[in-house]
Amino acid sequence: MIKDSEKYAEEDKRTKEKLDAKHNMDNYIESMQKSIDDPEKWGSKLEAADRSAIKDALTDARDWYNANSDSAEKDEYDDKLKEI
Repeated sequence: MIKDSEKYAEEDKRTKEKLDAKHNMDNYIESMQKSIDDPEKWGSKLEAADRSAIKDALTDARDWYNANSDSAEKDEYDDKLKEI
């Protein structure tokens, strides 16, 4: 019984880490999107080309997130977040 609880504790830890990484990526995408759309933040300070490049990167990240949200592991979320 103790071995089972240790096994499940490790599995729970991995699941929590994966969900944390998934939420971190989602929060980052949303935060960046709001920042570049807000004229009081970055919206008015960015040149059109830079703003477009950021929006494209966020769109690509959101597409990846939506396509992989059920199958990606923690490391994949972390890597994609660094890439953004």
